[in-house]
Amino acid sequence: MPTLTVDHYFTIGTSHTRAGEPCQDYAVSGTLKDGRVYAIVTDGCSGANARTDLGARVLALAMESELQRTTSLQDCFTPASIHRIRTHLQSMPLGGIPQDYLASVVAFCATTTTAKLFMAGDGAYAARQTNGTVQITEASWPDNAPNYLGYCLQPIVAAQFTASAANGALSVQLNTHSTNADAITRDIPAQDFLQGWTTEIDLTDISALAICTDGIGQISKLDALDAATTCLAFKNYEGSFVKRRAMKALAQWEKSGHIPQDDFSIAALARMQREEVVS
Repeated sequence: MPTLTVDHYFTIGTSHTRAGEPCQDYAVSGTLKDGRVYAIVTDGCSGANARTDLGARVLALAMESELQRTTSLQDCFTPASIHRIRTHLQSMPLGGIPQDYLASVVAFCATTTTAKLFMAGDGAYAARQTNGTVQITEASWPDNAPNYLGYCLQPIVAAQFTASAANGALSVQLNTHSTNADAITRDIPAQDFLQGWTTEIDLTDISALAICTDGIGQISKLDALDAATTCLAFKNYEGSFVKRRAMKALAQWEKSGHIPQDDFSIAALARMQREEVVS
């Protein structure tokens, strides 16, 4: 019987370090009482010129609270739960200005057989199959201007996204790259992203599933697929296995001149047989 373990890691990018700014990414993960695992990564919008590091944390913790209320995958990322998150944002729990709460979020909740994935804004998810193949899917919006859940605090902007999505003038590209197949691009109607896009992933032939902020594609000139492949090359699954692997990868990349320009977050589950946990 497979078992699941989960972990996360986030770090600041050089662009924010040089500017004396805080890390605008955040990540959290955990295990629910029924054995399901979850993970969330968030990415505050740098272009907002606001304290989006706070918004990223508020959004991640609000999403975590919603997941902790669920009893099954079907309960996860429902319209009702997203509405509650928007209501929480509208209370502006840390004060500030509406722009502080603009952040992308990528999350999953998983059983040993299925993962339900959620994305609002941009980001990426990657999987390592049991045969060693790695695949990454990145979401991109026109002009690098995603629709954020936090636009519930800016009704005019929210209405503009809604109108563009309704008339078909706006779509989101999902670009998938794999170590053993040609790249695939899918255009998803932006309408599907306004409340957050969800998909289910069959874990039967997957040994690891990761979610990332878009920093995975901004590590100097390193290809996002190569970065994901390195980050998913776990040696063992004890304790902070994602943190160890990511920190080792960053050290290796630095020696090769590959530096994370943007903040970088990753969270992942490992699906393994019990004897693999410490192997």
